[in-house]
Parts: sequence; structure tokens; C-alpha cells
Amino acid sequence: MTREQEKQIISEAENGSDAAYKTLYETYQSNVVAVVRRRASDPDVIEDLIQQSFIRAFNALPTFRGDSAFGTWITRIAINVCLSHKRSERVRQNWVTLLEDVEYAKAAMSEAARGSGPDHDVQMRERRELVLEGIDRLPERYRKAIWLRYVKDLSYEEIVQTLEVPMGTVKTWLNRARRQLQREFKRLGLRTAEA
Repeated sequence: MTREQEKQIISEAENGSDAAYKTLYETYQSNVVAVVRRRASDPDVIEDLIQQSFIRAFNALPTFRGDSAFGTWITRIAINVCLSHKRSERVRQNWVTLLEDVEYAKAAMSEAARGSGPDHDVQMRERRELVLEGIDRLPERYRKAIWLRYVKDLSYEEIVQTLEVPMGTVKTWLNRARRQLQREFKRLGLRTAEA
């Protein structure tokens, strides 16, 4: 496809042409698939990242200036989608581990209350109690966002729908909640997993 043909198809897609979207998808699908497969191994994740890449690209079509070929542009978007997925997965795993610690803390507290645990269990119970308190101190909207993202494992889009707030708000709440918890845990002498 020549640059002129590419520009024409992109223009048609911006004007809502399903045929133009289909042409772009079929033309550049192999580029996106190759990028994603190099960065992910789970078939479900691969399919999801491919879809996200095209959704982002198609939503951002009005911002495509044509400084580079569309194939280069959508490849960069696919790379960014994969990097973003890896970062969020790493952060999610760290917080899931932390929140699982909270559940363990509840069990440890009840066991320690029965007097069956040694000193180590008491120390662990105290540590986990501090983690629970840190989470409980979050403003309600941050607690909800943290719960939905890291315990319920909802996507950002699902959180937007559940909480009925804009995407930027969800990202802000999660970011502020993570920072607040980090500060709180640092103040208490607790260490979270490296993000």
C-alpha cells in the first residue's frame, strides 16, 4: 500500500468507514501480532493485547499526523500497550500479595487470639494489622478503587463502569492510593514489594 493509499484509507476510517477500518486491521494485524507475541506468552493475554492495540490506534486516528508510516505508528502503540500491561501486571501482583497478606493477617489474628501462636506469629499479626489499618485509612473512593483493581482484578475500563467516574479519575485514585499506602507503610517501618 502506498502512502497516498494509506492516507486515503485512514481518512475514510476517521469518517466512520467500516471497510476502511477492516482494511487497516487486515493490513497491519501481522505487525501487531508479531510485536505482542514477542512480549507475551499466554494466548488469552496475547489476544487481549492485540485488541487493545487496535482499539487504541483506532481511537487515536485523529492524532495520526503521518510523519511515519501507519505500520510504524501502530507498532509503537502495540509496544506501549505491552509495556503498560507488564507494568500494571507487576504492580497488581505486588498489591495482590500485599492484600493476600491482609487475609492471612486476619487468620493469624484469630489464631493468636486463641493463644496458639509463638512470638513470631504475634509479630506477623501486628505487621498485618498495620497493613489492614493502612488500607482502612484510605479515603473510601481510594479503597474501592484498590479493591476493584487488585482484589477483584477488574480492568481500568470495568472500574470506570463500576464506579461511574472518568478513566483519568480512576487512574488518579489508584495512583494516590498506592502513594499514600507506600508513605504509610514506610512510616510504620513496613516494606512493600518492589514495583
